[in-house]
Amino acid sequence: MTDDRTLYRTVIDALVVQCRDGQGQVSAHRVRAGVWNENAEVVDDAVPEQHEMNVLLGALTPEQRHALAALFAEEFASGVYNALQVLELASVAPFSAEYGGAASDHFLDRMDDLDWPQG
Repeated sequence: MTDDRTLYRTVIDALVVQCRDGQGQVSAHRVRAGVWNENAEVVDDAVPEQHEMNVLLGALTPEQRHALAALFAEEFASGVYNALQVLELASVAPFSAEYGGAASDHFLDRMDDLDWPQG
C-alpha cells in the first residue's frame, strides 16, 4: 500500500472516530443531557442563544432530546461528507486520487463499519 493510500485511509478512519466518539458527539451529548451550556446564566459574556438553548432543551422530553441529538450527530457527519467531496473536487492530495471510489463514499462505508475495498 502506498503512503498516500495509507494516509487517505488513516484520515477517513480518523474522521469516522471523530463522528462517533469525538467532536461529532459534543453537541449531541449536550442535547441528550438537556443542557447546552451549564454556565450560560452565570457568565456575563455568554451568547444569549446559549441560555435560550438551555430553556428549549429543558422543555423537551428525554425522547425528544434523543431524537434531536441524533440529528445533531448526523449533521456533523454530513459536514464531514461534504468536506470530503470538496477536497476531492479541488484535487487535494490524497483525496484527488481514486482508491476504488470517492472519499465521501468510503467515509459512509466506514461509518457503516464496512471494510476497506481490496487493493
